[in-house]
Amino acid sequence: MSFANLTKPFDNTLLNNIITNAAQMNESSLTLGRRHLRKWLGRPFRVVISDGRVLIGYFNCTDKDANIVLSRCAEYLEEGKDARILGNVMIPGKHIVSVSVDLPKDEALEL
Repeated sequence: MSFANLTKPFDNTLLNNIITNAAQMNESSLTLGRRHLRKWLGRPFRVVISDGRVLIGYFNCTDKDANIVLSRCAEYLEEGKDARILGNVMIPGKHIVSVSVDLPKDEALEL
């Protein structure tokens, strides 16, 4: 499973729509950071953690401690090696070295 392959839609169309409990909030009432987080929901994330592993999955949520939850996550121990499929994972913020999000070019320019 590669980072590029995660941009395909789910087979189950219900999973293609991300639902939040803050749907009633309009974009103008959100801070810039919260607007970015909302845009990133359901997008492929690549997280490098302190022991060198790379986790790639879909961004579900974060919290005030910078913990990140990914779904359909795969773990890579070394570049170019096979992935180990993990499913849903919670990554403690204290172990996160870097995070990157895969956005379409037009959306990435807006950031």
